[in-house]
Order: sequence, then C-alpha cells, then structure tokens
Amino acid sequence: MSTHQQFGIPSVGRQSTTFDRLLAAIPLVLLAGVVSAHLLSVPPFVGVGIGAALAASLVGYGIYVLMRLQATPTASDPPLGCGAGCAD
Repeated sequence: MSTHQQFGIPSVGRQSTTFDRLLAAIPLVLLAGVVSAHLLSVPPFVGVGIGAALAASLVGYGIYVLMRLQATPTASDPPLGCGAGCAD
C-alpha cells in the first residue's frame, strides 16, 4: 500500500479565469519595469520601483475589486467573526 497521493492536472482544457490572467500579469509588469530601466535613461531603482508599484496595484485590484464582485455574501452566510456556535 502506497502512502503517496496522486494529483492530476485539473486545468487541462479549462478556460483561464480573471485571477489566472492577473497572476500572469504581475511578473510581466515587474519585468517591464526592469526592461524599461535598461532601455530608458533612468536609474535601475526607478524602473524596478515603478514595476513594483504597478504590480502592487494589480494585487490590490485583485483583492479589493475582484473579490468584492465575486464574493457577495448571501443572507444565509454568518457574519464575519462568528464561529460555528454563533446564534443570530
């Protein structure tokens, strides 16, 4: 008897979601900041800083905008901070 778990790849043939595209965009924005520092006459920390600021704004967009649009609570959901034994 083997104790190893077998994991398949469930994403084969699946459409990419907004979060998939967002995760792909973050390193691209960071790379664009580094490349722009080499192509333009700006110090490297400026290009890296601009790329990092844009990547942080993408993370903030994903957390605050996309999560609020997709995770609207229903009436049956318990309020935040309410454990399993919480009564209404």
